[in-house]
Amino acid sequence: MFAFAEGQIAKANQIDIWYETFGQKEDPAILLIMGGLAQGILWPTEFCEQLANKGFYVIRYDHRDAGFSSCFDFQKTPYDLNDMAKDGIGLLDHLGIEKANLVGLSMGGPIAELMSVHFPERISTITLMATSNDFRPSSYTFDGLPLEEGWLSPPLPIYLNWMHKFLNEPAKNQEEALEQRLEAWQILSGFTVPFETERYREIHKEFLSRLKHPESLTNHLEAIKRSFDLIATVPSQVKVPTLIFHGTVDPINPPDHGESLARAIQGSKYIQVEGFGHVPNKAFYDLFVSEIAALASGMMKNEPATTTISFSAGN
Repeated sequence: MFAFAEGQIAKANQIDIWYETFGQKEDPAILLIMGGLAQGILWPTEFCEQLANKGFYVIRYDHRDAGFSSCFDFQKTPYDLNDMAKDGIGLLDHLGIEKANLVGLSMGGPIAELMSVHFPERISTITLMATSNDFRPSSYTFDGLPLEEGWLSPPLPIYLNWMHKFLNEPAKNQEEALEQRLEAWQILSGFTVPFETERYREIHKEFLSRLKHPESLTNHLEAIKRSFDLIATVPSQVKVPTLIFHGTVDPINPPDHGESLARAIQGSKYIQVEGFGHVPNKAFYDLFVSEIAALASGMMKNEPATTTISFSAGN
């Protein structure tokens, strides 16, 4: 039987932040940092439990303007990804965690990088998934603005078409909203590996039940626009051990984004995953968990490495 997340509310960085933990508090901490327009529960419970079973204290949380965390009127109280990085540090303070490993997906990637650069004594390692050192291609393309020569690749048309429909043709009811979210998650997962339709139906049903202020959901897009320079410059300042996963079928950040990010972070390990899209998928949990655990345990080799890992049904 599917059970909704429970969790608690922390007073951190002067706002409310919803969070939930897995595993034993005395174990090394892993803070999972979700992407934009997303809630912490989109790190599936099964993934969190697999990490906890490897001997880690795992925390997932709602960003500001998501789920049960504080929401903002962005015109009155604008913020950028530095502010969101301070939210993450504030949550670690609340939990009494002196040092943590970070896993950042999409927008969560530069947030993890900023945390490691501005609070180096608090961060042991970072793992970056489906992210980039340049968010302008996606933002400009969404807004119908031309890209400059030499920029990284824009999102794929299948995702852009969905995003424009999402922003311009709101769902009329909860059932339509649920189907809309499922369609998006299938696109973001790619069409190479099996998609758990019913499992994600449960997750996104919970997502909608936790959506307190739908009007603030897109504030993350504005925060990203205010952070273009941060996103571009912070990777070269990262000094902690870094692991990068990027998929061959990512519809928002095609593979050249991951390759560019890996070049920008000195000494990072880059793993290009065949068939991985833009969001967690059960097919890759074992790979992600084993590599994250090796990094956090200090077992990852120090020298830079580039690896392509293929997925085949039955793995």
